[in-house]
Amino acid sequence: MNRSEQLLQLIGRDIELDCADYQGLQRLMQALYEQLLVRNSAQIESLNQQITVLVDFIRARAERRRKIITAFGLAPTAPGVMEKLLAHCPLPNRTTYLHCWNELEQLIQRTQSLNERNGKLLAMHNDILNQILGSRSSTEVYSPRYY
Repeated sequence: MNRSEQLLQLIGRDIELDCADYQGLQRLMQALYEQLLVRNSAQIESLNQQITVLVDFIRARAERRRKIITAFGLAPTAPGVMEKLLAHCPLPNRTTYLHCWNELEQLIQRTQSLNERNGKLLAMHNDILNQILGSRSSTEVYSPRYY
């Protein structure tokens, strides 16, 4: 196996690992949301640490992918660059890797939605705390807010 084939195989494995890690990240983000609702700070801290570990792994693989794409003479930010790169893979792997890449894109979008939802809940908690600590009347704290 030549160097190009090894790099392509590495990128394919990294995509598969990213898919698995994004699925794990989604489970953790769902658990985080549930713990945010009940304000369980010990669990929130634990989940945040686990999320950080997965994000670090994902970030490292993305950086390696960027370097490999550059090594093939492609621009990492160009549209469709992964499809162009994966087109160089032999057929059985190419199909698998392209499928995983498409799945990864969907997983990323879903994870971003979960992250936004968690962020909105945190912002709401912060608003409530600011209202309480800002010595506003209790009627304002419990008045309906439309987010």
